[in-house]
Amino acid sequence: MTKKYFFSTFAALALGFVVSCDNTTDDPPNQNKTTPPTATITGPRILSKINNGTKDLEEYITNGGALSQAFTRDAASTNTITSTVTYSGSKISQIKIQDNVTPHVTDNTYVLTYTSGKLSSFTMDQPVFGTTNHSDFTVFYDANGELYRIEEKKKLGSTSYTHYIETKYTFSASNVVKTDYTTMLMSGGIPDTSTASTTSYLYENFDSKINPYTTLPKEYLIVSLVATTQVNSYLLSTNNVGKVTIQNPAGPPISYPKLYSYDSENYPISDQGQLHYIYKPL
Repeated sequence: MTKKYFFSTFAALALGFVVSCDNTTDDPPNQNKTTPPTATITGPRILSKINNGTKDLEEYITNGGALSQAFTRDAASTNTITSTVTYSGSKISQIKIQDNVTPHVTDNTYVLTYTSGKLSSFTMDQPVFGTTNHSDFTVFYDANGELYRIEEKKKLGSTSYTHYIETKYTFSASNVVKTDYTTMLMSGGIPDTSTASTTSYLYENFDSKINPYTTLPKEYLIVSLVATTQVNSYLLSTNNVGKVTIQNPAGPPISYPKLYSYDSENYPISDQGQLHYIYKPL
């Protein structure tokens, strides 16, 4: 239920169906608001908003140059998701993701753990109807230190694990070219492979420009992806994807294109001429 709701908010941005909450004053100056931009940020920047020309799709709030909150809103309703980021030193220690409906469909608290400075595990707790769903996540890296796999073991209001989810990433250079998302039931603490179902996402035609999401903390992106859907795994890439293909367990693959225009610093300022990327100087 949680992921279905999130798909209609955060994750469907890839298809242009998500709008975000504009919770600040007017956009900061020098942030590529027009197409083509009338001014270009030449120093450090962070993604501030994504806009479709009439509505803001996403908004990212900073405090002292660090991401502190993110807002998204469903295009077809007033449903709003707020992600609040807490730090311990320079590292994200907690992310609270909550909707604005009563009772909450999404009310997730993620607590992050690091090993040698890299995200190694995190937990999720979600109160539901007087009980609590809990997930334990383990993050794996390959020999080159690249993100390789995230394993989730879930308890649905019980003391034993009931569901197992594995997300496997394939990189080419520094871009995600494939994500395999596999779910299955657990019995006696062991994944039951006879119940496994895998959805694959393929990412092609990367450009050589800068992915605007690289200006946001990678740990925030990882948690946001596991909270929603892995269709947007390309957000973890260095460059910008040109084609996304979804291969469900049954049925033909579904593909959609992405096409960007850029500013003089090689950051996208629009996608398909419909989504507009707005940045804030740091």
